[in-house]
Amino acid sequence: MGATRELIDFTNKIEQKELVSQETAIRIRRFISSIEDSTPVELFMIISGIMGALFCSAGIFSIISHNWDEFPQYVRGSLSVVPALVALYFYYRALFHHPNSRTWIEASSVFLMLMIGASIALVSQTYQLDGDFNKFIKVWALLTIPLFYFARASGIALLYLGLILVLTVNITQGVFGIPQFGEAENLYWYWLLLLAFLPHFYLALNKESRSQSIRIVYLSYSLYFSFMIALLLTIDGNYLLWITTTNIGFYLFGKYFMGENKFLLGRPFQWLSQFWVVFLLLAVSNKDSLRWIFGQDSFVNLFKPVESTPFNYYYPTVFGEADDKMFYFIFVMIVLAAIYFVFFYFKKHFKDVSVLFVLAPAFFFLMMFFHEYVLPHWMVVMLVNAYILFLGFSAMMVGSENENVGQLVAGFLVVALLLWIRYFDTDWNFVLKGLVFIGIGGLFFLINVMVKGKVERIERNKNRKDAY
Repeated sequence: MGATRELIDFTNKIEQKELVSQETAIRIRRFISSIEDSTPVELFMIISGIMGALFCSAGIFSIISHNWDEFPQYVRGSLSVVPALVALYFYYRALFHHPNSRTWIEASSVFLMLMIGASIALVSQTYQLDGDFNKFIKVWALLTIPLFYFARASGIALLYLGLILVLTVNITQGVFGIPQFGEAENLYWYWLLLLAFLPHFYLALNKESRSQSIRIVYLSYSLYFSFMIALLLTIDGNYLLWITTTNIGFYLFGKYFMGENKFLLGRPFQWLSQFWVVFLLLAVSNKDSLRWIFGQDSFVNLFKPVESTPFNYYYPTVFGEADDKMFYFIFVMIVLAAIYFVFFYFKKHFKDVSVLFVLAPAFFFLMMFFHEYVLPHWMVVMLVNAYILFLGFSAMMVGSENENVGQLVAGFLVVALLLWIRYFDTDWNFVLKGLVFIGIGGLFFLINVMVKGKVERIERNKNRKDAY
C-alpha cells in the first residue's frame, strides 16, 4: 500500500512538471491502482466464501431451531449464544491467523453478522424480552458496525444497508400474520446508522487516484440504492428538487473519485445520477406531465392557501402538512447551496464536468417559480425542451472536443429521445409533423457524416494508446 502511494505521488509530480501528458499519467495511475485490485480468481474466492457463510448460517439456525420449544429454558438460553460464539471463533481465526486473506475476512464477517442476529433473536424469544422488530434491527445494526473497522470488511455492506433500510418503515403484524407497512416514527435512526457506515466507505477510497477498485464500485452501488430509497421514504414533498439535488451530489462525488474508471458500470454514481436527472427532465417536458408534477410537487404550494375541495387538482394535501414540507424545502435549498459552493469554489478539481447538467436542480427551481408567477404554461414547456436539447448538443460537442465517444453518444441519445417523445405528443397537423421530422432525420444523417471521421480518428488514437 505504501509503495503504491509513492508511485502514484511520483506520477502526479511528473505530470505537474509536464514530463508526461495527462492521458499518459491517467494510464500510469490506472495501472498502478490495478495492481492492488482483486484478481478474478480472488473475487471468485471472496464471493464463494460469502455464499458459503450464508448457507452455513442458514444451516446452523435450522439445526438449533429444530424442536426449540421442547427444550428447557436454561438449555435454550445456553444454545442461544452458541451461534455468536462459533462465529466469533472463525472471526478470531480470520483476524489473527489469516489477516491478509480477503476471503477469510469477508466470509467470517458475514458469518458473524448473521450469527449475531440469530443469537439476539433466540435470546429475545427465550426470555420474552420487551421490544419490537425495529428495536431488534437497531441492536443488530449497532453490533455490526465494528465489523466494518476491525478488519475493514466490505462484504457485509449490502446486508447492513438493507437491514437499516427497514427502519424507514414501520412493520406491524396484521390479520392472519400478514405484515403491514406504515410510516416509521423515528426515521433519524436510519441516517445515524448510515453515518456510522460512511467512514468505512471513505477509508476504502483510493484518494491518490481517480481510479477505484471493484470493492468501491460494489460499495457505491449498495450506498446509492439504499440512500435513494430511504430518501424517498423520508422526505415529505419537493421530491423533484430532492432527487435532482442528491443525484448532482453523487455525480460530483463520482467525478472526483471515480472519473478515471475505465468502464461505465465502474462509475456508478455518474451513470445512475445522469440517468435519473435526464429521465426527470424528459418526464416534465410534456405539457400535461409538467402541469401535474409542478401542481403536486412544487414549493410554491407552501406559500398559498390550499383549497379543501374534492376537485382540487393542482394543490392536493397528500404529501403531508405544510410545516413538514417547509422544513424539507429549506433543507434541500441548504443542501443545494452547499453542493454549488463546493463545485464552483473547487471547480478546478472537477474534470470534464457538465455545468449545464449540474445546474439542473436550479433550473427546476426557476421553472417552478416561472410557471406559477411569471410565464405562461406553454412557454415553460418550451424552456424545458430547449434546456434538454441544449444539454444533449452540449454533451455531443464536449465529447467531440475531448475525443470521448461515450459522451458523444450519450448526448446524441438525449436529443434523439427528446425528439422521439415529441413526435408522439405534439398536436401539429400530420403533414407539418411529417415534414418537420423528415427534416430532423436528414439533420441526423448530416451529423452522422460530419462526426464519422471524428469518431474513427478517436478510435484510432485510442487503439494506439492501448498498444503503447
